Amino acid sequence: MKGNFEEEKDAGKKEKTPSALGKAWKKLDLDLPTALMMMKAALPPTIALAMYQATDVANTYSTLGYLVAIISILGFCIMPRAKFIQTMTMNVASVCIGAAVSLLELWSSVKAREHTTPPGLPPVAYRYNSSQSAVCGVWLFFQIWIVSTLKAKFPQFAFPTILYAIMVNVASTYGPQFQTVPQAESFVKRLLISFLTGLGIATGVSLFILPTSCRLVVTKEITGYVGALRGALSAHKNYFQSLETKDMFRQTTWTPGPDDKEEKLEKPKIKPEVKAVKKLTGTFTALHGKLHGDLPFAKREIAYGKMTPEDFESIFKHLRSIMMPMVGLGSLVDLFERVADLQHFEDGRDEETPDPELHARMVEDWNDLMKFLHGPFEDIITAMDEGLEHVLIRFGLAKVAKTQKTGGDAADAEAKGDLIKPGDAQFAASLEARSDAFYQGKETTLRHWLESKGIKLRDDFFHNSNADADPQNVCLQRIPTRQRQQRQLYVVLYIMFLLHSISRAILALVKFADEKDQATTTKRFIGPGKRRFRKWISSTFSSQDSSHEDEMTGAGLGQNNTVVYMGEAFRQRKDPEHLAPKNAWEKFGNFIRATSRFLGASESAFGFRCACATMTIAIIGFLHDTQLWFIEQRLVWAMIMVALSMTPTSGAALYSFLLRIVGTVIAMLAAWLIWYIPGQQTAGVIVFVWVFVSLGFYIPLKRMEFLIAGIIGVVTAVMIVGYELEVRKIGRAIAESNGQPAYEIYVLGPYRLATVVGGMFVAGIWTFFPYPITEHSALRQKLGGALYLSANFYSIMHETVMARIRGDEGDLNDKTSPGAKLEKARNKVFAKQMLTLQGLKTHSQMVEWEFPLGGKFPKTEYLAIIGYVTNIVNYTALLGYASNTFTHPSIVGEDTDPSTVQWFLDFRRIISQSNITSHEITSLLSLLSSSITSGQPLPPYLLAPQAFKLAKRLEAVDRDILSLRHITEPGYAAFAVLQISTRCISMDIEKLLNTVKKLVGELDFSFHVVSTQAGSGTSSSETLVKSSSKRSKAE
Repeated sequence: MKGNFEEEKDAGKKEKTPSALGKAWKKLDLDLPTALMMMKAALPPTIALAMYQATDVANTYSTLGYLVAIISILGFCIMPRAKFIQTMTMNVASVCIGAAVSLLELWSSVKAREHTTPPGLPPVAYRYNSSQSAVCGVWLFFQIWIVSTLKAKFPQFAFPTILYAIMVNVASTYGPQFQTVPQAESFVKRLLISFLTGLGIATGVSLFILPTSCRLVVTKEITGYVGALRGALSAHKNYFQSLETKDMFRQTTWTPGPDDKEEKLEKPKIKPEVKAVKKLTGTFTALHGKLHGDLPFAKREIAYGKMTPEDFESIFKHLRSIMMPMVGLGSLVDLFERVADLQHFEDGRDEETPDPELHARMVEDWNDLMKFLHGPFEDIITAMDEGLEHVLIRFGLAKVAKTQKTGGDAADAEAKGDLIKPGDAQFAASLEARSDAFYQGKETTLRHWLESKGIKLRDDFFHNSNADADPQNVCLQRIPTRQRQQRQLYVVLYIMFLLHSISRAILALVKFADEKDQATTTKRFIGPGKRRFRKWISSTFSSQDSSHEDEMTGAGLGQNNTVVYMGEAFRQRKDPEHLAPKNAWEKFGNFIRATSRFLGASESAFGFRCACATMTIAIIGFLHDTQLWFIEQRLVWAMIMVALSMTPTSGAALYSFLLRIVGTVIAMLAAWLIWYIPGQQTAGVIVFVWVFVSLGFYIPLKRMEFLIAGIIGVVTAVMIVGYELEVRKIGRAIAESNGQPAYEIYVLGPYRLATVVGGMFVAGIWTFFPYPITEHSALRQKLGGALYLSANFYSIMHETVMARIRGDEGDLNDKTSPGAKLEKARNKVFAKQMLTLQGLKTHSQMVEWEFPLGGKFPKTEYLAIIGYVTNIVNYTALLGYASNTFTHPSIVGEDTDPSTVQWFLDFRRIISQSNITSHEITSLLSLLSSSITSGQPLPPYLLAPQAFKLAKRLEAVDRDILSLRHITEPGYAAFAVLQISTRCISMDIEKLLNTVKKLVGELDFSFHVVSTQAGSGTSSSETLVKSSSKRSKAE
């Protein structure tokens, strides 16, 4: 141990510490494509402001000129093409509907003015009319309520609902000033033209300037996915090599204190090899979730290219088949931690270990074994890495290295020899041979492991079916220290099974890449097809999964939030007060009752909050004494900030509120710099608008969790500068014709800042009132959803495993077969769970920024639950992956010789009698989900299901089934994975139950409310206790 400590100490000294500037630049993650997208994002407002300098344009838009620039920003031209077209279509529809409803609102308000004006007096004589203001206020409240409810229900409608809210706010606050219908019609027409012009500019920039397709985005994600897999393989290679010399049961390193004395130790740090494995595993699982969300849009695009939608889908399936065992391989670190817990190896010094000799002996055993496996592991990992490189070359995602571009001369051929490299035509055959060689080497490895335990084997031990021919007739249970050795054997088989499975999955992807070689494929027009187009239309109006990293939904979600649609079963409850309707009248009654359910839904509650927040500001503009002041001080922008900043799941995070205020202050300062640096010259100002907006769009591009803060900052800067350019162009007289005085920019800036901050402050108040939507409660609700998805996923996996054991899974190519339906449901729920867990981990990091009231938030328990759920999902997925062995064609095919797979047939027969999975786990996970979501305590005496103990169950049926002579059988390694997975799931279920009990509590029936003395003034519990004590004394 001392030597390892010194090695880690020396390694730490050799590492070069990067400079502060280098760290900052690396953290920015700024590259050329990002810089180009930032420049592209700044073009629409720049074009709008430049266009307004033409006299004809200025005369057309008049005092709404700067609004065109703001709407062009909200067009969000940097979205990929398919997402942009879908969002823009909804934007245009939303704006047109908003204009129509606004015109109806203004018409009704003008009629209200006419009906309440005294006869004989012209309407001009009455500037203010209370009836007209009341009508506008009612319309405003109702529309904001409805549109905000839709925003909460359908996150993909984020930008359309924001645009609708802006139009409604502007129309409703200016509506009380209109005295005739033509005035209202003219205003709505100019407002509609301004909105459509801004959206048109954004459309032109999106489609014609540096166009970005969803296919390109998905292609880059696939490249990143494969790169992350290669990085994970490299990290595992380094980790395996570290196991040759280091203590695998301790995941941390100790760093000496300032006096270089071992007694003074700083906080332990995670070993770099372990950290790299965990980081890269999280990277490709996150990319898997993002690719799952972006893939449908890539398949819907009309393009001129080589990859068809079916090709993208096939690549995703192949990557998923690689990811599953890779996640299991990444769990090796977790397995060693579990062994350390079982053996009570504390993550500290040797003197803290209960049995240092056992610890040292186990570490030495693993060190020797990993040294023996160094060659095979390095060869197969290198082969898999080259396989992924070959895939990138074939798909045109990476270029062939110059050293590989050999000509046709004899010298090159001789120099190349028999070495086959990625990109060569024979590479797939070479990879298959190396994968088979690794699999065949399993016998050598297992023979070495047995001999290291002192067991001498004959040469034909694994191939002689006659058990009596071997005098030892060794069986696993006869080895001394059976449990510890059995555990090591299963882990070795676990590693080898997963490495071989990964190599076969990569081989399948390599063969597919050879079939779809982009160098030989011709380009053609590719369309979505009628069926896919219909699905696109229907999905637009259905609940969808979304995250804060999605360009379409980011503005509708709060910071660090993810929305996953759990399905109808998650929220739908059976009504204990009503039976199912049986006739038309009862169905009509249910329809009426649905109204109350709508009003009581969380989405409707959010819409009501938004409407109240909006009216808190708008009421100033509807009262006689403050209406003019409202118009002059431009408080309509405070209302617009409410529409921008209020999100259904944002919570009351103080950090988010402060961040938006800081962003607004920076935007005001940027507006002053934009105006004064070029000497107030119009051309220079427009150029600097482009520069500063480009810089501002770094946040939406690289920090999507701060999207709202970034948009508010950019909009504020453009609003200030755009208004000053408008006043300069049309003149002060026309600019003030709408009742707003024209201020100099150094005065206008603080006014705009005050209105924006005021709007966000009101939004914050209505986030707290009448009851707070805290980050804590939002995290708890999401955690309940994650547990529900875990129960759903485990239930599907239970049916999958049982179907494979029974052999009635059917043909997976037949969409109507049970196996195909289970696979579709399994993949869908797994992708949802990956997205949910990713959002939970991100969300949990920001909870500590919330203003604390009362006791501390149990962050440790929540993080522990997230970790347990992640492990349960990973091991459940691995359980299903290993069960594929039961249906492998080489074992259960029609041409298979039964005598060669007799052990496997016996094994499958016996294991079908032992429940690998259990419905009890599904029930428990569902119960825990309900308890966490509702906050209700758990039932009393609730216990976790017993561990499966597959080995004991199988040996009870057939003692020879797990004999050591069978460990090279194809299904034995799969059994080891099943044994480890089921054991780990049971351990995590037990820990999960105990942690949830700490959070929500448990019903306690230890005291029964029973009156033992009639007419006694004491309580029942006191009587019970006293009576019990008296009886004990009497005895």
